[in-house]
Amino acid sequence: MRTILLLRNNENVQYRAPAERRRLGARCLGTSRRPRSALAAVTFLLLALTVILPACGGPAQEVDPRAVLAASSQAMKQIAGFHFVYEVHQPAGVQPGSGLEIARITGDVNREGAMQASIDVTMGGTPLSLSFVALDDTHYIQDPLSQKWRSVAAASSPVGTLSLSAGTIRILDRILDPKYEGTEKKGGTKTYRISGRVAAAEVAAIAGAVDTEDEFPTELWIGVDDHYVYQVNIHGAATPNEDPRIWRSIIVSNHNVYVEIKAPL
Repeated sequence: MRTILLLRNNENVQYRAPAERRRLGARCLGTSRRPRSALAAVTFLLLALTVILPACGGPAQEVDPRAVLAASSQAMKQIAGFHFVYEVHQPAGVQPGSGLEIARITGDVNREGAMQASIDVTMGGTPLSLSFVALDDTHYIQDPLSQKWRSVAAASSPVGTLSLSAGTIRILDRILDPKYEGTEKKGGTKTYRISGRVAAAEVAAIAGAVDTEDEFPTELWIGVDDHYVYQVNIHGAATPNEDPRIWRSIIVSNHNVYVEIKAPL
């Protein structure tokens, strides 16, 4: 302690023994290490906090899939209209059949349930595109060759009982064993992903025709904030002629946008 005082005051210091200099050097070196040790401790504490603090916030909020579906059903029933893309996804290597097969439908639906769309089909393996309008129980189809319109009863329409607006809402109301799968972005919007199963009778409005009693595995993406449906995927064959690996998707956009749809004749 006496030597340290002499160092601080710097008075009458003429000579220090080698052993004393070594002791002083060790003390000075120990003092210089303290800031480094303190810095390391603070760094360790900050790293520990980054791990501990998120856990202190508690578990993620539980999402009730039935509540999500109920809110979506209510929102979709009040919607003014929407744009959609409906697509049939065939497994690789599957050859088109000999009859009329729908590949893709792009169009709009309004609050009255009317629909106008462009339909991509194959007829005997030949791809065609035709225009289509559905008003109440009447379907209007434009011949892709003559460009002439003809009207048919919905029950006799080559498109079948297709009704994407009513079909989507029915799935929301009647999906079986719904399960919350997490959140995903669809069209830039945060959505809940809900999985479940849908009875064959509920798929008829989307597939156009169903000849099976099997249930269809189904996925829905529903807006977290607006409760609108953004996408629906339905897996499984609707008829015995379809490959069991087939699946259908509906992608919905332009929510709550009304489009006036009139008969083309």
